[in-house]
Amino acid sequence: METAIEQYILETSWSTRATDEVISQSIQGDIPKEMETSIYQNIASLNYGQVSNKDIFIKFFSLILKDKVSKPIQAISTQIGHIAGIKNSAKAFEWGILLVKNCVDSGLYILKHIDAEWYVCPNYVLDKATRYKLDRLQYLPPMKIMPLRWSDNHSGGWMFENKHLILGSKFTKHNGYQAYDVINKLQEIPWEIDTDTYIHEKNTNRVMNKKKFLRVVKEYLGQPFHFVWRYDSRGRSYSSGYDLNLQSNEYGKSLISMHNKEVITEIPNLYIAIANHAGMDKLTWQERIDWVLQIKDTDKIEWKQPILGRKSIRALKDTGEGKPTGYVMSLDATSSGLQIMAVLSGCKQTGTLVNCIDPTKRYDAYAEVANKMNANLSKPVLTKICKQAAMTHFYNSRATPRDLLSEPELKVFYQVIDHLFPGAKSVMDTINSCWNSKATAHSWTMPDGHVVYVPVVEAVNGNYPDPVLGDIPVRYYHQAPSDNFRSLCPNVIHSIDGYIAREMIRRAPFQLAHVHDCFVFNPNYLQKVSALYREIMAEIAKSNILQDIIRQITGNNTIMLSKFSYDLDQNILNSSYMLS
Repeated sequence: METAIEQYILETSWSTRATDEVISQSIQGDIPKEMETSIYQNIASLNYGQVSNKDIFIKFFSLILKDKVSKPIQAISTQIGHIAGIKNSAKAFEWGILLVKNCVDSGLYILKHIDAEWYVCPNYVLDKATRYKLDRLQYLPPMKIMPLRWSDNHSGGWMFENKHLILGSKFTKHNGYQAYDVINKLQEIPWEIDTDTYIHEKNTNRVMNKKKFLRVVKEYLGQPFHFVWRYDSRGRSYSSGYDLNLQSNEYGKSLISMHNKEVITEIPNLYIAIANHAGMDKLTWQERIDWVLQIKDTDKIEWKQPILGRKSIRALKDTGEGKPTGYVMSLDATSSGLQIMAVLSGCKQTGTLVNCIDPTKRYDAYAEVANKMNANLSKPVLTKICKQAAMTHFYNSRATPRDLLSEPELKVFYQVIDHLFPGAKSVMDTINSCWNSKATAHSWTMPDGHVVYVPVVEAVNGNYPDPVLGDIPVRYYHQAPSDNFRSLCPNVIHSIDGYIAREMIRRAPFQLAHVHDCFVFNPNYLQKVSALYREIMAEIAKSNILQDIIRQITGNNTIMLSKFSYDLDQNILNSSYMLS
C-alpha cells in the first residue's frame, strides 16, 4: 500500500500535466482582477461549449507564461484552439488567433512583429519558486509498482496519468483491438539500475538534463521498477520513460539490468555477448567463443561498445564467483526489413544473404552490396554508406540514396540492389501497387487480432489573411487522401516486425524484452530465443500473411500472391544466424 501511495505522489508531483495547476496557483493574487475578468469574458464570448470556460482560462495562462521566451502566434493560436475542443487544425487556429487578438488589451502579453513574424511576448515572469517547480516536472520515469493492466486503449499503465495506449498524434488514436496480453506481460518484468554502471561509467547521453537524471537515479537506485509499454500505430511496442528506458544509447542500456537475477550457467553464451560488444558479431558462434577464450587480458579489449563491454566482463566475473546477475545480452535480427521481405516472398536468394538458409556462414547483406558495387567502381564505397542506402531504398526512399551516393555510384547501386534482393523488390512493388489514393487511412488486422491503423496525414502550408496583422504563414496537418504511396511499404513491414516481436514475448517462458527486432534476455536463453525466432519466421514463410494484408488494404478478397518458393520454412528452421 505504501508503494502505491508513493507511486501516486511521484506521478502527481513529477508529471508535466501538473504544469497548469502550478502556474494557476502561482498567479493567484498577483494578476490584476481586471486582467482575469477581461480574458475570461473574451473566452466566454467565443467558446463553443465543448470545454468549460474555466479550463480554457487556466490553460490560456499556462500557455502564455510557462516559457520565458516569446512564441510564434501560430503555435499559441492553434494550441489554444485545440484546447477549446476544436479538432480541425485550420479552424482551431482561426478560433485561437481571434482569442489572442481580443485578449491583447488585457496586458498579459504584447504582440511583436519580429523578422516578418508575429510573436506573443509575455509581460509577466513567473517567480523563482514557481520556475523551480516547473523545472522539476519531467517525463514520467518507470513505475515503482506493477503498471495497471491494459484491457482497452484508454486505461492502463500509470495510476494518475491517463494516456492512450497508442502513441502518436490524434490521428493515430482508435479503439480497435490491441494485443493487450503482450503489453501486460512486458510490464510485469521488474528492472533495476545497474549500480556499477552508474558508479563507474560516464553518462554519454549529451541531450539528457543532468539535474533531472540525478533526481531519477536518487529516486530509483536500489529499487525495482517496471516500464509502462505502449504501441505505435503499426503495432511496434515501446517502453515509456526518458532518463530510464530500454530504447536508449549505450550508456542508457547499460544502466538497466533485470531485477530478477540468475546465475549464468551457459557460459559460452556470455562469451558470445562479450564478443558482440567488441564488434565480432559477424563471426560464427564458435569463432566468437574462441575469440574470447584466447584473450589473456580483458582490460586490453578494443570495444565497439565499451560501456556494455565492461558490464559483460563484470557479469563474467560474477559468474565465476557463482553470483546471480541481472546482466542481459541482446541479439538483433540480421537486416530485419530485408529478412522479413525474404520470408514473405519465399526468395531463397534474398534469404541466403539475410541468414535464412546457410547454417554454416554468418552473412552480412550490406557488405555484399558494398562488395558488388565496389567491383564496378574505381573508388570504393563504405559498407555503412551502402547499408543506409539499401535500408532506406526498400522503404521507398529515393532521397537518401541520392544524398549518400554520387551519380555513377547510384547507377551501380540500383543495378546491384535489384539483382541481389529480388524477393525484397517483389514485396516492395506489390505493396506499393496497393496504395489507395482515395483513402484517408489504411488498416489491417494481424494474425493475433491486433488492429493496425495508419492514417494518411498531409501537411498544408498557406497564409492566413488577418485584417489586422496581415498575412500570417500557417502550417498544419490534416487527414486527407494522397497520391504519396511511399509510406505503405515500411508500414506493412513494420507491422509484421511488431507481430514477430509480440509472438516472441507471448511464447517465451522466461523474461524476454525487446527493442523492435533486438531481443533482450539473460544469456542462459540464447539458444531458446534463436529457436523461437526461427519457429515464428518459419510459420510466417508458410503462411499467406502478406496476401491477407493486401486483401484487407485493397478490399479485394480474390487477390492471389505467388512466392519464389514454398519450402523456405524448412531452410529457416535449419539456419543459425537470423538473430546474431
